[in-house]
Amino acid sequence: MKLKYWLMLAFLIVMLLPVVAGWALFSLYNYYENQRSVAEYVALSERLAPIEQALDDPTLYQLQSPERHQNLPKLANEQVSFNLYLPSGIQVFTSSEDTWKTSGYTMRSSELYRNLYNLQIRHRTFSLKKPVWHQGELVGIYEITMLRQDWLDGISIRTTWVVSGAVLFFVLLYGTVLWLLSRKLFFPMKVLMNRMHTFARGEEPESDIKGHIRRDEMGTLLQQFDAMQQTIRQTYGEVEKQQKEKEMIVASLSHDLKTPLMSISAYAEALSMDVRSERSERQEYKEVIARNVERMKQMIGELEMYTALGSGDSELAMVEVEGEEFFEMLLGSYGEIAEREKFTIQMCVRTNQPYRIHPESLMRLADNLVHNALRYTPPKGNIGLAVIDSMEELPEWIHASLREELDLYRSGMTILVVQNEGSAIPAEQLERIFEPYVQYQNQEGHSFAGGSGLGLSIAKRIALKHGGDMRMWSSEEYGTAAVCRLRELENCDDCADMI
Repeated sequence: MKLKYWLMLAFLIVMLLPVVAGWALFSLYNYYENQRSVAEYVALSERLAPIEQALDDPTLYQLQSPERHQNLPKLANEQVSFNLYLPSGIQVFTSSEDTWKTSGYTMRSSELYRNLYNLQIRHRTFSLKKPVWHQGELVGIYEITMLRQDWLDGISIRTTWVVSGAVLFFVLLYGTVLWLLSRKLFFPMKVLMNRMHTFARGEEPESDIKGHIRRDEMGTLLQQFDAMQQTIRQTYGEVEKQQKEKEMIVASLSHDLKTPLMSISAYAEALSMDVRSERSERQEYKEVIARNVERMKQMIGELEMYTALGSGDSELAMVEVEGEEFFEMLLGSYGEIAEREKFTIQMCVRTNQPYRIHPESLMRLADNLVHNALRYTPPKGNIGLAVIDSMEELPEWIHASLREELDLYRSGMTILVVQNEGSAIPAEQLERIFEPYVQYQNQEGHSFAGGSGLGLSIAKRIALKHGGDMRMWSSEEYGTAAVCRLRELENCDDCADMI
């Protein structure tokens, strides 16, 4: 139940319960009083019989007849009193006076004749009025009043029980309300405060809250805090990971820049001091300095691109292209390089799909993969380049053991495949091959990640910017295959957001 509805219902119950309890107590009191009254009346009926018999004498209901009233005071006592009236309402005798005589008090007829024969039960007394007849005529009316002594004696005990019951009811009601509030509010708030203090101290929560919360606002608050806590922890972990990555990049870049800087410094010093060196030698020094400067510019440029691609604020200006034309132009430019390096290239472009891409960055992706493949392919080895959309068959030169995995990987997307022969990369190293400046050495002493250590990392970030992904497979059977997935425009539901 929602907390607001629970509180509304709780307040209503708390307001109604005292009313219901009071009504029940009043009803119980009335029932007890009626039962006690009947018992008392039955007990006193035997005492009333001789009094009624004596008061039923018609001769008592006459004015100026005190001699007939001489025996009446003997019938009265502390618990029983009576009054005698004429039909006109004149009081002829009352047992409550110190001396017997008529008082001359007159009662109104409407009041005199009210409740004849009816036993009137009051809090302290019983009263009964009856008429007296003589030869068919009404000669008088007597009223007997009996004190309820037993009832009065038990008032203190009943009051004690009532007060005790009221106090017990209040304690139970208050305790029940506190228990419900503790269960619905105080306990979840305590759990929330403990988790907040634990989170503020940077500690892990001691227990899971799923077994302690309910489906109300406090439960939702606890779940949202737990989700927020997990999000903050994940964000903090990512920030910490990025910070470590930046520190590692700075350290690696500093190390990589140290070598060309030392070379530049040494050759520049040689140029400034050795004035007698030959012109050809001085030109060679200048060329070495220029190559090192270019190398440094390339490393800094790759770092800038890697950083820009990793920024969430950076967006690539996408354009729509025809796949077959663009990729044939892209892959065809590597034929001359392979021929010059004496490699055999197998190229295959099978796509009729349109794409929304950033041409310059996609060319950079292909360059990184192809040059990486050229670097580690043995002399006169084979290199395979292919772009295959989701509807076309894979080229024949892709090894059979890899075809099934590639079919699952490219489901609904186009793949760009760069495969080269050579030593296989161990599986545990493939998991980190796309991390920046993580370079592993093969048996020949070459690193798999490339010269600067950012080539594959940049390629993967470009693929991610295009809404795709990148993976690498490696085996002694077919060498190494770097595969990039690209979205097809016809199968892209949110490509408009990438513009």
